[in-house]
Amino acid sequence: MPNTVEPEVVDESKATAAAVDKPKPPEPNDKPKLSEAKDGSKPADTAAKPADDSDKTKPSEVDDHSKLKRAGKIVLYVVLVVAAAWLVKYFFFTPLEVVITQVRQQDYAGEVQGTGTINVDVLAAVGAKVPGRIERVLVNEGDFVRSGQVVATLEDTDLRQILERSQARLAAARMTEQASRATVQSAQAAAQAARATAESRRATRHQTERAWDREKHLVATGAVSQEEADQYEEKYRTALSAVGAADAEIVAAQAQIEAAAAKGQAAHSEIAAAEAEVRLQQFNLSQTKIFSYVSGVVTERPKRSGDAIVSGETVLSVADPKVTLVEAYLDQRMAGQIKAGQVATVILRGRPKDQIAGLVYRIRPRADPAAEEMTVEISFPLPLAELQIGQWAEVYVQVSHTKNALVVPKTAVMPMGEGRYVLVSDANQRVRQVMVETVASSPRSQVVAIAGDLKSGDWVLTQPMGIEPGQKVRTTQTAPAKASMPAMKM
Repeated sequence: MPNTVEPEVVDESKATAAAVDKPKPPEPNDKPKLSEAKDGSKPADTAAKPADDSDKTKPSEVDDHSKLKRAGKIVLYVVLVVAAAWLVKYFFFTPLEVVITQVRQQDYAGEVQGTGTINVDVLAAVGAKVPGRIERVLVNEGDFVRSGQVVATLEDTDLRQILERSQARLAAARMTEQASRATVQSAQAAAQAARATAESRRATRHQTERAWDREKHLVATGAVSQEEADQYEEKYRTALSAVGAADAEIVAAQAQIEAAAAKGQAAHSEIAAAEAEVRLQQFNLSQTKIFSYVSGVVTERPKRSGDAIVSGETVLSVADPKVTLVEAYLDQRMAGQIKAGQVATVILRGRPKDQIAGLVYRIRPRADPAAEEMTVEISFPLPLAELQIGQWAEVYVQVSHTKNALVVPKTAVMPMGEGRYVLVSDANQRVRQVMVETVASSPRSQVVAIAGDLKSGDWVLTQPMGIEPGQKVRTTQTAPAKASMPAMKM
């Protein structure tokens, strides 16, 4: 038989000592194993391993921890229930808190608002009446000019040459006229002398004719010879021929007079035309100096020295600051309420604190059909140093003035169909609905004038949206809004 090896009996004290001297770190995935003897008996773990209180929990400690967790849950549930109950009470059983203000009674000015640009009643476009090239512009933008002041000049070299030619033509026509007058005077003198000579020769012819007639009778009676009678006839023929020559001289002198007179008349016409031409060129030369026809400030200077311009083209613009206007655009629906002379307020762009008093100066008869606006001109005082043509401004035109009007905040009035209403809080802090009608309003006021079943001192909700009539509320009072406007500069 094979030898049977008896199991070695392990001394527990030695094993414990060996385990203490050489500890083996446990693997992460290792599980503790209990060594069993071949006979099936289990070794005592308490004897082989040291006691470790941290790895084991006492039963009493586990029970205490469970009790604390259960108590915490109970407390949390109680808190949640209390919070839910408080929220239900707050939202469903506590009245909603609202802000109320008192209805005031005071004078109220109704206004309409518009926007527009600054302009003046007289804005002159200064230009030249003749074409040319600008030689100098004598003023700058912002300068103040007087009526009749020279503000620019044009080059005048060509016009001066034209004027000199016209003046030379006039001088030549005048010389021609003077020569014609001298010729007429000379011809008239020659004609006068020819007439005198003709009269003398007619007398001589008459005498020689009578002498010849007498001689012809004497020849018939034989008192004188025929030869002597022929001599008297010859004298008569000579005198008759002299008379004809004198008459021809008179005719020639008269023709010369007429020719010289015609030439003088032509020269006179030439003088008239030349004088007209000279005056025209003098006028054109004077137009090379551009004058301002109004007194005011230069707002624009589109042209510079050296620029060529045509007749009538604007060289600079001059604004007469006597009447300063705002060309404001207002809703056409206000047409029946706007009248000339109504009080207005002007607020210049960039200066909201300056309230300038003005008046409705003029309402233009033509409206803008596309924008559905009309143009209203508001006159107001403005220092010359602050004038800026085209600057934007807001205007408020006063269209009504109500004495002792009931006023409430604009936010207190709510629309309902075609009407409006306010909510009034009574002594029991329960609201009621009151229908109202807008009497007057202003875009720059926080309150509106109304009429309805209200009286001064009633409390109205400033924000009634979401509140139903008859609802119970909690109220917080606030000071009534005022309808006063900022002070205006006169």
